[in-house]
Amino acid sequence: MSFFSDLIFKPIIPFSTAIIYGIILILIVLFNKRNVILRILIILLMIIVSQRPMLKNRDDKVYNMDLDVIFVIDNTVSMNAIDVNGRSRLDALKSDCKHIIDRFLGANFAIITYANNAQIKYPFTSDVAIIEDIIDRMKIIDPNYAKGSALDLPYDYMKMLLESSRSKDKHRTLVFFMGDGELTIAEAFNTDVSKYQNLKDMIDAGGVLGYGTPEGGKIKITDSIVKKNLVNNEGYLINSKDGSVVLSRINENNLNILASNLGIDYYHMTDFSVLADKINKIKDEANENDEGKEKLDKDIYYYFSGALLILLLIELFYCRRNEQ
Repeated sequence: MSFFSDLIFKPIIPFSTAIIYGIILILIVLFNKRNVILRILIILLMIIVSQRPMLKNRDDKVYNMDLDVIFVIDNTVSMNAIDVNGRSRLDALKSDCKHIIDRFLGANFAIITYANNAQIKYPFTSDVAIIEDIIDRMKIIDPNYAKGSALDLPYDYMKMLLESSRSKDKHRTLVFFMGDGELTIAEAFNTDVSKYQNLKDMIDAGGVLGYGTPEGGKIKITDSIVKKNLVNNEGYLINSKDGSVVLSRINENNLNILASNLGIDYYHMTDFSVLADKINKIKDEANENDEGKEKLDKDIYYYFSGALLILLLIELFYCRRNEQ
């Protein structure tokens, strides 16, 4: 296919209106008789931009998928440990979330986070832009107020979302429980994750995704105004009692037990390839519904906007020079 056969327009203002305005402006320019060619080009580019030119995308499609995806995300302080290929655990987790979203476009997504407490950051939506924005903005809990966490905190909200998903006819539900499994408060060591067995029949697939290393990583504190006795000069979290740098280690035993109770597999996430085969298998089994499918057309109006900006700057230069 040629460029022009794939070119479509989604006008911001009606084409007929744009043409009328364009003709009037061109007549004014011709009457003025200064910088005629430049100004006519500016007017033509304004008309083109107003019509929002796009290229048809004949390959990528978004399908309505009978699939709900729940991300359960650990955003405790330890998730800022730098031990996933030079990145923080949270940064690696964000990247994996986006990979999963890309592979299930057309599904519904929801996000639960847990640190001191659990909360539903966003209920089910098919609006990928909202979900990705939440993921991009996600940070660890402020170290000044962190109290540690327990793996059973998200239980009630998971139950709520799973029940909502199961109420939909012929829907499948995926759960990705993501964290480092580390327990840092006394109460957490008594956490009973066996109650997650109550949810396993509502989960069709997914995984418990573990981040970090057994050797541990130093926790970088970058975005929070913290008390001086919490970080060293390099910005790493320290033990307030002796000043030693805190090392956070993944607890795969806890994560394996959690996965067993949820009835899904555990994956140690060194990179996304660890999960790729599982994701592909789930996608192959998913029901892609052609009804309401959309083609992802590519905006190209901003190329013309860039050219328009350059010409306007040139026009401004000539105007300023003529004033002097």
